[in-house]
Amino acid sequence: MKTFFLIIVIAMLAAAFVVTYLVNKEQRSMNRLSSTFIKLIQKFDSWQMMR
Repeated sequence: MKTFFLIIVIAMLAAAFVVTYLVNKEQRSMNRLSSTFIKLIQKFDSWQMMR
């Protein structure tokens, strides 16, 4: 019984670590995407100013 409980606890901890890793990875990619979008908008603004 103790071993079964220990296995369940370890499995839950592993799942929590995996979910945390995936969420952080997704946030980093979203930050990269938004910074690229902001750079494009800034380029467009500077191009509008030169016209």
